[in-house]
Amino acid sequence: MPTIPFFKHATPREIIITRLCCGADAVVILCCAVYLVGCYHAVGLRWPWLIVALLVGYFLADLFSGLVHWVVDTWLDERMLGRGIAMTREHHTHPSHVLLYEFLDQSSLGAAPSAVVVGSAVAVTALFPVSALTYALMIVWFVIATCMLFGMSFHNLAHWPVRPPLLRMAQMLHLVCSPEHHWRHHRDHTIRYCVINGWANYPCDRLRLWSRLEWLVTATTGRAPRADDAEWQRKLNDTGILVGSPRPVG
Repeated sequence: MPTIPFFKHATPREIIITRLCCGADAVVILCCAVYLVGCYHAVGLRWPWLIVALLVGYFLADLFSGLVHWVVDTWLDERMLGRGIAMTREHHTHPSHVLLYEFLDQSSLGAAPSAVVVGSAVAVTALFPVSALTYALMIVWFVIATCMLFGMSFHNLAHWPVRPPLLRMAQMLHLVCSPEHHWRHHRDHTIRYCVINGWANYPCDRLRLWSRLEWLVTATTGRAPRADDAEWQRKLNDTGILVGSPRPVG
């Protein structure tokens, strides 16, 4: 096993892309924060509703992380999004390597879709007159955008070999995803896609949401899910070269 992850070294173009993705999501978070601070006294939303909005946002952030994870694992390959997808495929065969990548390398995977989807939602919400509803929605968007920027950091907590007592307690209380909960996904890649806190995994897996979405996509587009992970890994091990790219790994 190599001492460094396979795709540790990024090209200048890849570095620029990861920084742009993370920067765009950071702008979305900042816009939400400015709105929330500036409109707080005008709205006067009571604390119980603030807490409800935070919890809803935290649940939807987990669900959003699962949707992004499912798309990446099921439909994308390195020919589409390059190094970011290669890193996620590596994680399935070498889970501990995820702890050795830089923050921005990993954050861009969640930050990019968050900047587009949540950023659009923030822009639309800001067009409406300030009210308790728009304020609560902005809290939800703020939580989702923040969690998606730090989504892989949440995920990585489930892979820490040594966990401090405070982290163990947070995982026991299901405030963040626990190793026991997340490792079900590594044993069965069709479940437990949500990685922020795992809350959304229970309804999604019970409803078989991901397999039904997979069927829907295939039925409507004719496209088959990605099924070459084993071959991809074999070629990577045999040649030391990422499939479809002349660049050696390591």
